[in-house]
Amino acid sequence: MDDAFIQLKGVTKTFKKNKVLDAIDLSIPEGKITGIIGASGEGKSTILKLISSFYKVTSGEVFYIRRNINKDIKNIKESFGLAIESGSFYENLTVYENLFHFGRLYGIKRGILKRRIKGIVYFIGLDDATNILAKNLSLGMKNRLDLACALVHKPTVLILDEPTADLDPLLRNQMLKLIRKINSHGTTIIFTTQILEEIDELCDHIAILYNEKIIEEGSLDDIFKKYNTRKMNDVFTKIFTKKGRKTYQESRSEKSSSDLQRHNEALKPEALKDNHFIQEIIDDSRGDDNGI
Repeated sequence: MDDAFIQLKGVTKTFKKNKVLDAIDLSIPEGKITGIIGASGEGKSTILKLISSFYKVTSGEVFYIRRNINKDIKNIKESFGLAIESGSFYENLTVYENLFHFGRLYGIKRGILKRRIKGIVYFIGLDDATNILAKNLSLGMKNRLDLACALVHKPTVLILDEPTADLDPLLRNQMLKLIRKINSHGTTIIFTTQILEEIDELCDHIAILYNEKIIEEGSLDDIFKKYNTRKMNDVFTKIFTKKGRKTYQESRSEKSSSDLQRHNEALKPEALKDNHFIQEIIDDSRGDDNGI
């Protein structure tokens, strides 16, 4: 049953004339940490966005517990938490106001949400920063806020695109510990990274993209055994030094019309310049507990 938790079957994705993924199959096991790796331009982020319905497939199907994601997104969107773009939160809102805003997008009642935010900020390590504007947070704390926003509705699947990018070694280790902690509570995690030591440290399951295809998928031990090594860096080198590797540039303009609620309904960045609009969010986060 684990192998049927999330599945991509024959998935192809093109951007105009550029083929990014070519009829790939992929199984994501439940409750594990799955890493998707490949050289720059191989389509790692595209897979994350297809799983979350941020993009639509060109052909093929994506399933979550045997349900087609693109056909049933309204009923399953709350199962996914996403931190797939830099700075998904709003710089001109506090930590608390950001979490309150995203929680309300998922229809969480105010009273429940206020209690949940207290638990999340403690769990994530932001309990001393709840009233600080996001723009005044350190880089490491901003990454934690991004995670907190993705977790506010208690998703069963957390999708992370290079969660340790630009962090120094100390902050990177803190983030890895936090990811392990989240996974230890039963959350399935899918992530990409260019730091292959993180695959060695974190992953139960991996998929390797090369020339539009997933050429390797399985447990870390199985992949290491096949390539006669104990380091993902060695596996990567053996694969990606081959001649004839293709790359592409993903179109940044294409987004799915069935985007998950967090991205589909979240405020556009330019709206944050409107002080009246920001005040409405602030007032709402401090309002009573009546209604949803």
